[in-house]
Amino acid sequence: MKMLFHRNKNKSHDDRGVTLLELILAISIFSIAAIVLFQGFVTSGRINKKSNLYLEATTTAQNVMEELKSKTFADVSAAFNYPLDRITNRSRFAFLESKKSLINSNGANSLTIKEVIKEGDSYNDVRLYREEDGDNTDDITASVISKDNGATYEFNPRETGENASKYYFEMTNVKDLHETFDVLVEFDGSEDSGYKKDSFLDDNEKNDFEMPNIAKLDTKTNAFLVMGKNWDDNAMKTMVNLQLKEAQKVWVEWNDDKKEELNMKEMPDTELLDQDDVYAHIKRTLQVTLEESGGIVTAKARYVLDASGYTKEDGNELETMSLCAGDSTKGGKHTGENGCFCKYSSAFTSFYSSEADTDLKGVYIFYYPNYNSTSTSSPLDYIEFENTINYPVNLYVIKQREEKSGQPLTSAKEISYRMNLKVTESPEEETPNWNTSPSIFKAKTILRTNLDYDISEVDEIESRSKITQMSLTYSDTASVVKTVSGNYAKTILQVNGLDDRKVKDRIYTAKVSVYKAGAAAKNFPEEDLVATLDGAKED
Repeated sequence: MKMLFHRNKNKSHDDRGVTLLELILAISIFSIAAIVLFQGFVTSGRINKKSNLYLEATTTAQNVMEELKSKTFADVSAAFNYPLDRITNRSRFAFLESKKSLINSNGANSLTIKEVIKEGDSYNDVRLYREEDGDNTDDITASVISKDNGATYEFNPRETGENASKYYFEMTNVKDLHETFDVLVEFDGSEDSGYKKDSFLDDNEKNDFEMPNIAKLDTKTNAFLVMGKNWDDNAMKTMVNLQLKEAQKVWVEWNDDKKEELNMKEMPDTELLDQDDVYAHIKRTLQVTLEESGGIVTAKARYVLDASGYTKEDGNELETMSLCAGDSTKGGKHTGENGCFCKYSSAFTSFYSSEADTDLKGVYIFYYPNYNSTSTSSPLDYIEFENTINYPVNLYVIKQREEKSGQPLTSAKEISYRMNLKVTESPEEETPNWNTSPSIFKAKTILRTNLDYDISEVDEIESRSKITQMSLTYSDTASVVKTVSGNYAKTILQVNGLDDRKVKDRIYTAKVSVYKAGAAAKNFPEEDLVATLDGAKED
């Protein structure tokens, strides 16, 4: 059979291939499109990498700034000079806790944290305390002094030279997620930053010291001793009741002639003395002491009442607290059932104990003044603070105002009020001749108080006037001779006011600058700067 094949003339068919020209044009168009698309990917990748660099740098700056805000200035300095807490074995920077094994490890990936000092355009290492320095700390350029590798420390202010009130700290090889940075922290409290020392002539000027916000204070690092209005009421009742018993006993022992002579043939069986009247003339001493044992700091207090000088005005021979004070003509041989009832001493009671990893920062004493205390030479109010362990602490002595009293506090009472405040330490080992130059010696205790200010006008706090109320003494327990008072004592204790006046904090401008890795070795050149965060540190 013969099979016939034939072409369908109604269907078009082209057997031709792609020409060379068409192929070249197609490849050219594709190449141009691919190049444009590839450049877009590269640009996008660069933008994403740069954005990620800024994001991580900003996060690092924020982490550092948050750490600065949560610490006192001394703690900031300690964190950079002694970044590992040897007591808790933790990083003083919480956000670096997971990398604490790298901190100052001297390895290739060491995370270096330290304080530096600016000299010209260079940032050089500061000098820390060394054991061979002993008591001579003049050559130390670090902003803290620690003799136990950071376990305890005190702020070492930079007060002279080009770097007065200026502090610099650095971190190198800080890695948060993917990027590694060098960080420079700068504090400036100099006059160029707008800072001025406090002056009573200008309320707009700033103060060297931070004013405490009571509502934000914690009981972990602060000790509070609050003496209520009637804190010694029970002691007064005991003293007056014992006095009555002693007076009755003395009256019985007198012969009839003496009773007749004194016109006291009958002895009343009610209280002879008015408790409030006795209290108004009693000498009160509040004693507070710091003790340390095994790294635990304890604050204890007791009060002593002395009514031996009280005699009722226009009273008889028995209406006096001196019956047990040694005056035999008034029954002084009698001492009452519990000893001399004209004096009362409570036991020392602990009102604060620090935790093992916590430093005591401030001791707060709140008390109500006895406004019958008007004698400069023999006041009725005494406060004694004993810090013979030489522990660095802020002492706040705060006189309270009775708001619900039937007799409102007047400016006349504030002006007439007098009290005695004594601070005792033992500075002999560190500064054996401190009393020869008291104007340059600084105590471990720093005193803040609203004494010497008129608090009667509570609605006009900013206009409170400065008055004289406090007789201040600084004493060395090793020798009664080593005692100074007045302005010398105020200088030694760095006394500063404690009130609600505005603009009373010292302001340091704070700047955290994050640079590319390796910038620290090149003294932080501007071209390596990635991100900066500005703020202020109050201290």
